[in-house]
Formats: sequence, C-alpha cells, structure tokens
Amino acid sequence: MALQFPRQKRQAPSAGSASGGEPAVPPVSPVASSDEIQAQLKKILASKGFAHSERLSRFLQFTVDQAVNGQAGKLKEYLIGVEAFDRDGSYDPRTDPIVRVEAGRLRARLKEYYATEGRDAPILIDFQKGGYVPIFKRRQPDLSLARRVRSSLRLMRDWKVALIVALAALAAIASYRAIVAFRQVAALQKQLEMAGRRAPGPEFAPVWAPFFSPGAETYVVFGSPMFFANAKDGVVLRNGLVNDPVNFLGDPNFRIMQERFGADIGPRYDYAEMGDAIALHKLTAFFGRAGRLLTALPAHQATWEAIKDSNIIFLGTPRMNPLLKNLPVRQDFEWGVDNSVYNRNPRPGEQKVYATTSHRELNTFVVISSFPGLRPGREMLLLSTYSSPGAMAVVDYLTSSDSVRAMTRKLGLAELNKPRHYEMLLRVITSKNLPVQTEYVTHHVVRE
Repeated sequence: MALQFPRQKRQAPSAGSASGGEPAVPPVSPVASSDEIQAQLKKILASKGFAHSERLSRFLQFTVDQAVNGQAGKLKEYLIGVEAFDRDGSYDPRTDPIVRVEAGRLRARLKEYYATEGRDAPILIDFQKGGYVPIFKRRQPDLSLARRVRSSLRLMRDWKVALIVALAALAAIASYRAIVAFRQVAALQKQLEMAGRRAPGPEFAPVWAPFFSPGAETYVVFGSPMFFANAKDGVVLRNGLVNDPVNFLGDPNFRIMQERFGADIGPRYDYAEMGDAIALHKLTAFFGRAGRLLTALPAHQATWEAIKDSNIIFLGTPRMNPLLKNLPVRQDFEWGVDNSVYNRNPRPGEQKVYATTSHRELNTFVVISSFPGLRPGREMLLLSTYSSPGAMAVVDYLTSSDSVRAMTRKLGLAELNKPRHYEMLLRVITSKNLPVQTEYVTHHVVRE
C-alpha cells in the first residue's frame, strides 16, 4: 500500500541545519527509468526490514518520490522533518535531530536489505553520508571468484578433475586469506605500539595541562550503582532511587525493599555502568600516553578528605556519585531527577530546560564543568551525564584533537596563562545505546 504524505508547502527556517548548512546535492544518475526505480522501491518497502518500520518507509518513499519528480534540490533536513515525520512549523533541526538519526538508520537498513533479500536486485538505492538525496545505481554483473569456479566446475565432465580444481581453488583462497589476516594483525599491532608511544600534542594543553603537571595526583571518581543482596535467597536487587552508601538505612525506598525482600538485605558494589567502564579505560589510556598516573576510585569509597589534595575528575551519572550532593561550587547547568539539564542562569537564546525524557532516547546531554580544586594549584573536572553513551562520548570529545581545538577556540582558553573555568553543554546523538555524534550546544564561563 502506498504511503501518502501531506502536500502543503512550508518554508524552511533561515537558520539552516544544525550542522551549519546542508551537504551538496549529489547528481541523480539517469541509470534507470522512473518505473524501474518505483518498482524497486515497492520491493524494498515490502521487505522484512521495512514492512514493520513506518518511520523508515516514509523517509525512503518521500525522498525517492521527490528525486524521481525532479525535486531533489528541495530535499533539506527541515522539509523531511515536516513532510515525512509530521513535525509542525516550530520544528528546528538544531534542537531536534530526528532526521539525522533516521538517515543513519536508513542507510544501515538499506545495506542490510541489499545483503539479504535484495542481493540480486537490479537497481540500487543509496544515500550519501550526511545527505538526504537518494542515489540510484544499476547493479553490475557479479563476476566473483566463487561464481566463476562454480560455472567452470559445471562444464567439467570429469568429476576427478573438478574435485582437484576445487581443492586447489580452496587452498589458494585459504592461503590468500591467511596472508591478509597476518598482515592485518601485524598492522594492528604496529598501530597499537605507535598509539602507546604517541603522547598527547600541544593542542590538549589548554584543557589538560593542570592534570599533567609534575607532582599532581589525579583521581577519577566514577559512579557506584548500589545493589542489594539477600543472602538467604540469592536475590540481587537494584532500586535506582537508592544511591547513598552512607545514609541508605534511613531512605524510605530502602525500607520498602526490606519489607518486600527481607530485613537482612545488604548493599553490594559489584557492578559499574558499561559506558563508565569504557570511558574510564579510554581516559586511563590517555593519561598513560602523557606519562601520568590516573587513579580510579569508585564513588562508594570516595571521601572529600581522601581526594582533597589532588586533581579530581567526576565521571558518569550524578545520582551514583554521592559526593556531588555536597559539591562546594554553584553550577549553572544542574541535573534534575527527570534526567533533564536545568539552566539556572539562561543567557539570550538559551533554553531554561534541556529535556531528555529517558536516558535511552535517541539523544542525551553531557555537561563538562571545570572548577578550581579544593587546594591551590589543583583542578576539578565534572563529566556528568545520565547515560552510558554520554559517558563514552564526553571522554572521546576531550581526548580528540579536533574537538579539543574547537573547544579551545570557543572558550578562548589559549588566550590565558592560567586555567579558565567553564561549563559546557553538549548533545550526544545515540543509536543502539552507542554515541553516534556529539554536538556543541552552549557554554558559560565561570566568573572567578
């Protein structure tokens, strides 16, 4: 059944896309007639990967129809959001990444289709990364080694000769693959060795120099999700509202757990968030490249007394880091219990609330906060988020040369001879609980 789309026309906002401009429109090659393209489109929409995905089907059909009808130049992010995803006139691609997220999913789903049900399809429909205009190609004849071998074997009358030839071909393929695998392993080993020796460049100094200074110890305090175990029944429980390892006995939510599962349940700290663990590994490796030691400390073991003389990095979800309840600084960007970021001092053009209804949504937020440490010459860095993708994304952002250069320019860090303290808000677009893209939203400079 063909999907219908509203025909009313709307003018896109003049601000452009969230990425600062639409990618160039690729030319649509005249390799197939409109009827052939539409026939192929119907097969794709009826396939397993699209039949139960209305959102991707609407995206694909709308863009193909526009391209076939000579309207490819109009395929912009705003138009697709309004016409294919029913966004209203207030839709702003800078704050709603729905089109960018679904474009990535659409490319992946088309790739899967042509590898399975559409492996013999004559017409290929694809999208350039970062673009929304479909590209049409005619499949070239497949003259792979396997098909040529099978064709030759069918022409051989003597099965013994055919067997010998087949075994020789298999041996040749196996040898070739072994050589390729050996070279890949050797190349990977060389890359790992080079990465281990490559120290962070000077572009990282405006952000990381205080943490790399001689004699400065650095602790990274990561979240400790509290679990509770019943030794008698072997039951392990987790209540997301109970996170204080010191005061949990007086928490009414803990008493409810006792009533339901027994008074003898006690706390356990056997687990960590997957995103925190991956981010911690990357951050430790980054410090190692700089020849500096980073000491990891789970939140339930951390006290201000133990870490006050050191540089401090807080990583992960605030609710699993009890020390943040008594943070000796006032933040402009604060996390609410609803996983949203509340802007306590909104500047012109900023939102008062940056909302994420669930940490499993298609996008999440990260707050990077830099403050003076608890003693002179020390620094404190908060990398806070309510999701695993956010934890991974913020460490990737702060250990990437390109993003740190951009961050330095925005904050004016290179212009100072002393650390500048700031709060920066980032948006992370996610897919399958992994970070896909990290975008700058805004920042505040902390007044000293």
